[in-house]
Amino acid sequence: MLVQGSLSEFTLSQLLQFFALAERSGTVVVYADGRESRLLVEGDRIIGWGMDDFDVREPLLACEMMTAPALDAITSVQPRAGTPGLSFVVRNLIEPERWEAFAQRQLEQDIYPLLSVEEGDFEIQILRNPPAPLRVSIPINSLILDGSRWESEMEAAVQEGYHLDSQWRRAIDASPALPIRLAGLEWMAWAILTEQASIADIARRLCMPDLATIGAIRRLRSLGMIEDAV
Repeated sequence: MLVQGSLSEFTLSQLLQFFALAERSGTVVVYADGRESRLLVEGDRIIGWGMDDFDVREPLLACEMMTAPALDAITSVQPRAGTPGLSFVVRNLIEPERWEAFAQRQLEQDIYPLLSVEEGDFEIQILRNPPAPLRVSIPINSLILDGSRWESEMEAAVQEGYHLDSQWRRAIDASPALPIRLAGLEWMAWAILTEQASIADIARRLCMPDLATIGAIRRLRSLGMIEDAV
């Protein structure tokens, strides 16, 4: 069954809630902001993301600060018909934390901004789901709540001066007085900043969520290790 309509009638959040209430399986494709975005749904859970031509290996191979063994393993994986993206294999080739951050970034970039958009169109197909280019397992209510939280926290970050286009660099005196311990993303953001860069660029190069990258930049600044380049 195929259903088409306008996001001015039903937002993506509402469409996903309908799936959960009806306990049906299928796909939701949204045409908005000049792109197509697709979610695969089973009952009250999101089980996949992405169009069929999305190959999860390509963005992962472009990520910086990946270990050489992980990059070699990803390169050796070859897709087969009916298993686009091979995310069920690839996710086991890198550190779990990097994979979770990568998957979260895809949702943050492609789904969260569309949850409440009212300009655009949608297409729903009720059917057995095809293989997911990017496999996930997220309760629909959790996705909607996470999207709302992401939107409010991004707005708060902008008010604090951490907008995505803001430029950052290592501080002139970038050696803290006391020994410190940096979290993984904080260390990677510090390593990237050998030259001035924006938060958006750091997040893109590391394949990390924007919001998590803002958190890393905020802490590095509090430690006196980086400064606003403006």
